[in-house]
Amino acid sequence: MKKDKIHNINTTEFKTPSNYFESFDEKLMQRLNEEKSIEWISSPGFTVPKDYFTSVEAKILDTVNSESETKVVRLFSKKQLYFVSGIAASLLLMLAVFNGSATDELSVEMVEDYFAESSLDSYELAELLSDANILEDDFTITEINNTEKILEDYLLENADIEAIIE
Repeated sequence: MKKDKIHNINTTEFKTPSNYFESFDEKLMQRLNEEKSIEWISSPGFTVPKDYFTSVEAKILDTVNSESETKVVRLFSKKQLYFVSGIAASLLLMLAVFNGSATDELSVEMVEDYFAESSLDSYELAELLSDANILEDDFTITEINNTEKILEDYLLENADIEAIIE
């Protein structure tokens, strides 16, 4: 493109004769009025069928009013649906077989370990239990009369003295 310097062209090469647009209508009308412009054409090339304009309205109304069945092309056929559902069912069956049906039962030790490792304190646990409405129904709360001897024994057995000193 740069060789031909096309990007530098500012004018077009098409030019119209002077007074072309002012005299165009007059020249066109003169040409249309001349008889010799049409004489060399023997047939116009277009023919209208016999009784076309008398019967066209009835034909149009017949096609519009006719209740013909239209062909429905479905996006998903039944064959494809069966194929996909068969694959899904076989995958679920394989998952169930290979995964096994060994379910671990929830034991008391597992629950105790969970609460021992979690960062819930007794107040938060009591609040969760009261929100779940299982505190009053399923558990009986017994009050223990703590004496100094029981409390001292508990602290000696379970408390880390070094952690308390720090």
